Formats: sequence, C-alpha cells, structure tokens
Amino acid sequence: MPDFSEIRRGFGTVFADRYWLPKIMLGGFLLINPFLVAFAPTYFTGLIDPDLSIGWVTTVFPYILIFNVLSFWFPLGFTYEVLRRARSGNKAQLPDWSFSLLGRYAREGSVKLFISLFTLILPVLIWVGLCAGIFHFALGLPLSMLSLMIHPIFLFTIPFCAIGCCRWLDGESVWKSAFDYPTSLSIFGRRWKEFLIASAFLTGVNQVTTSLFYTIPFAAVFGLCLVDTWFGPIYASAVDAQHPASYEEEAKLDQPATPSEVNSS
Repeated sequence: MPDFSEIRRGFGTVFADRYWLPKIMLGGFLLINPFLVAFAPTYFTGLIDPDLSIGWVTTVFPYILIFNVLSFWFPLGFTYEVLRRARSGNKAQLPDWSFSLLGRYAREGSVKLFISLFTLILPVLIWVGLCAGIFHFALGLPLSMLSLMIHPIFLFTIPFCAIGCCRWLDGESVWKSAFDYPTSLSIFGRRWKEFLIASAFLTGVNQVTTSLFYTIPFAAVFGLCLVDTWFGPIYASAVDAQHPASYEEEAKLDQPATPSEVNSS
C-alpha cells in the first residue's frame, strides 16, 4: 500500500532532473498548443456567427491545428519513456528532448494512443452514453450535469491504460495489450488500491488544471510524468505477484552452490 513516502518519491523523481521545468513546458506545448486553446473559442464562435469572427484568427487557427496534430505524438512518446524507466527502475530522471529521439517518441506515442483508445477513451464514451441515457433522457437531468459524472470512470480507466502500456513494454503485441481485458483486470486486481490512489491523484490534478484552462497542456504532461513514476513500479509488483514461484526459482539459480551440493554432484 503506497504511503506519503511513495508520493514524495514520485515528486523527487521528476524534480531530480535539473531541466524538469523546460522539459515539461515543451511537452505541454507540443501536446496541446496553448495558442490552439486560446483561439479555439473565438474561432468556433465565428463559425457559428460570422459577425463575431475575427479575420486573422480564422486564418491562423487551421495552421495551428495542423501543427498540433503533427506534434502531439511526441509528448505521448516522451511520457511513454517515463513509464518505461519507472517500470524497469534503470533510470530515475526524465528523458531528454532531442531530434534523434523524436522518431521513437512519435512511434511509441502512436502505440500509446492506440492502447488508450480501447482502454481509456472507449470505456469513457460508453460510460457517458449510459449516464446520458439514464440521467438525461430517462430522469430529465440537464446535459451539463454529465460533466460531473465523467470523473468516476477515469479512476478505473486510467490504470487500465497504464497496464496496457506496460504490457506492451514487456513485449506483448499492441493488440493484446489493448484488448486482453481479462489479463489486465487480473493485474489490476492484485494492486487495485495502489492503482486507484495514483489514478485519483491524476484525476484531481486534471480537475484543478481544467478550472485554470490555459494550464491544461502543461499540467497534463506533468501529471502523466508524475503518476507514471508510480504506475511503473505498481505494475512491476503486480506482475511479480503473478509469478512468485518462477522468481524464487530464478533467485535460487543465481545463488552459489553450497559445499554439500558440490560434493553431492
């Protein structure tokens, strides 16, 4: 069961990199372009009512959107590398931003997006549809109330996305990592308290940053990097718990033979 020392260790892992702030800021800028967030209300208002449109915003916004579509793969891959390091425990600090790594970030970012589509996004959409059917169409609550019902499902879908990503890091196919729900559920069940605590923290961070609006992209990358330093070890301990016998046997093989064992052989 994680305690405050585990939470402190996660912060320490991120802050141990002297360049953590510019790395997070660059990741947030590439994930969701701040100009895209700033100009989106004006742009879409202008589409609905041309009299309220601003010419230069209407002209510039599509180019900013195209840039964002091309760039958001990189921070996804960046956070995937954070998860890999946390899973293996080999490196403690944040990965670097360099042109030589962008190709790998883009490829692994696409893997992360694919896994998240079926472990995170699709379950959330199904949940929202059920809530809309029950609370809006059947019980008459306004649609605006649905925003209050989204966050509980994130508590469960965020860990499943992390588990799927870790399974891919362990060598499983992207299809199996995304669609093998029984295995992911089994892994989740072994450390469900730890998974839910990390997920609750990320959900809380998202709640705060959503209210601030313009900080959403930067806080999203920071939150993902932070909780991935928890999800990686939690997943590793869950997998170790799945095969305790094999790990004990490997430990015995690594131990030197006793004199009696040598004489008997």
